[in-house]
Amino acid sequence: MKANQQISVIIPMYNAENTVMKALDSVRLQKGDFVFEIIIVNDGTKDNSLEIAKNFKKENEKENIIIISQENKGLSEARNTGLRLAQGEYISFIDS
Repeated sequence: MKANQQISVIIPMYNAENTVMKALDSVRLQKGDFVFEIIIVNDGTKDNSLEIAKNFKKENEKENIIIISQENKGLSEARNTGLRLAQGEYISFIDS
């Protein structure tokens, strides 16, 4: 992979307030010359996951972070939503 190629990281999120920060940090802390696009798909979460994601985006405002919310449709549909938005040459999924 060449340096500076964009990687879209799709993170489906449903009731993950205890683990979502670890997933987000694992992407943010990656080393290298890669440009990341982080797509967080809130799949109708009912806990504080969405607020955690919004705070993460605010604290990392220089990063390319997209948060999309939808009604709960399940993991596969959340991933598909992320795929429709992804702009990267490479795509990765990380579960929240």
